[in-house]
Amino acid sequence: MKKIIIILLVIISVIGFSVKSDIVPQHNEGFFVNFESIGFSFSNMEISTAPLLDILGVYNLGLRYYLYENMIFSLNGGVIDPFVLPSYFGEPRPTDGYLYLYYLNTYNHNNFNFGNFSLKTHIQPSIYGFLIDFGYDPIGLNAVTIRGFSQLGYYLTDNLELFGGIEGGYLITINVNPDPNDPDFNAFVARAREESLYSLGRSGIRFYSGDVFGVELGYRITIIDGILKFLQGYNATDYIYNSFSLTSIYSSILDEEDPLKNINIPFITTDYYLSFTVKF
Repeated sequence: MKKIIIILLVIISVIGFSVKSDIVPQHNEGFFVNFESIGFSFSNMEISTAPLLDILGVYNLGLRYYLYENMIFSLNGGVIDPFVLPSYFGEPRPTDGYLYLYYLNTYNHNNFNFGNFSLKTHIQPSIYGFLIDFGYDPIGLNAVTIRGFSQLGYYLTDNLELFGGIEGGYLITINVNPDPNDPDFNAFVARAREESLYSLGRSGIRFYSGDVFGVELGYRITIIDGILKFLQGYNATDYIYNSFSLTSIYSSILDEEDPLKNINIPFITTDYYLSFTVKF
C-alpha cells in the first residue's frame, strides 16, 4: 500500500509540475537585473524592487518564494508619495502636512498541468490604505480585500493555451484610526461589504514566449457587478480598464458627468481585451 501511495505521489508530481507554466521562473542565484526590476535570488527566494516606480513616488519591495516550479507565494508592498509626480511639473509640495498611500499584497499562484490540460488557481489578500495629516487630527484608513480566480486550460501547443475561468473578490473590512465609534460608519462598512462582492467570467487564448513574455486575447463578462469590480484583473490592461471604471464611480459619487465616458479604446477599455503581461 505504501509503495502504491509513493508511486501515485511521484506521478502527480511529474504531471502536476511539468514545464508548461504561467509562472516566471526563478533567476539564477545572485544579483539580477531585468527590464522591470532588480533584485537578489537565493535558495528558493527572490527579493526585488522596481526602480522605475520609485521615480514616480511608488517606493516598493517584493518577496517571492518558490515552493515548487509551478507553485509560488509572493509578498509585495509599497508606500506611495502622491506629490512626487506633480513636482516634476513644477507643482510645489505641501508644507503644512502630508499624505501617504500604502499597499500590501500577498498571493499564492499555482499552475497544475495534467497532460495538455491545466488548472490555475490564485488567491490574493490585500491591504490598501492612506495616512493623512494637514493640521487636523491625523487620520489613517485602510481596506482589507480578498480576490482570486480559478481557470481551466488546454494547451494546443506548449506555448499556446485556450482558457476559461471565473474570478471574484470581496471586501473583508474597513479600518479607521482613530476609531470613529459611530453607528453610521459601522452601517456604512456593513453596506460596503454587502455590495462589494463581484464575479467575472473570462475566456480566450494565451501565447507564451520565453520565461517572461506572453500575449493574452480574451473576453470578460460580468456575473456579479459589485463595487470591488474596479480592482478586477491582474495585468496592465486590466489596470487601465479599472482606471476608467474608477473615474466613472467618482463622477457618479460627485454627481458630475464622467469625463471619460465617450472614450472607447479597442482591446483596452472594452470587455474584449489584449494584454502583454500574462505571467506571475
